[in-house]
Amino acid sequence: MGKRNKVRYVSKPKDRKTLVLTGKVFLKYEDEDEDISKAVKGDIMCYPCYELDSIFSQIGYHQLGHAGYFKVDVFEGNVWCLVLINDFFPHKEHHFSKTERPIDTFELIGGILVALEATTLERTYREHYQPIETPDAEETEA
Repeated sequence: MGKRNKVRYVSKPKDRKTLVLTGKVFLKYEDEDEDISKAVKGDIMCYPCYELDSIFSQIGYHQLGHAGYFKVDVFEGNVWCLVLINDFFPHKEHHFSKTERPIDTFELIGGILVALEATTLERTYREHYQPIETPDAEETEA
C-alpha cells in the first residue's frame, strides 16, 4: 500500500479593498452628530484616546492635564474602520502631553489629514486600512 497524501485546506484569497480619501475630517464629540451621519465613503474621523479611557466626559478638547493620542477612522460606506496612522505621522504628531490641549493637536493633524486628499488606502488582513506603498515612492526616497 502506498502512502496517501493529506488534502490540506487552502483558504481563498480575500478581495483587495481600497478607499480613496476625500479630504474631509471630522472630530468626534465636537462636530454635530448630523455632520458625522452625512459622512461619505473616504471621510476621516479623529477621536482622542487618553491614558484613562473613562475621563473624557469630565474633560474636553480644550483642557490641559491629560496625556493621550488621536486615533483615526475612515468611513467605508457603512462602518467606520481604523486607520494605521504611523505612516502618516512618523514623528508621533498625533500624540499630546499633559501640557498640551488636545484641540491644538487635532488642528495640527487635521491639516495634515486634509492634505492627504486623494490618497489611496488598502484594507489589511485585520480589517484596518493603511496607505498603499508604491514602488516609485521607495525609489525616490533612496
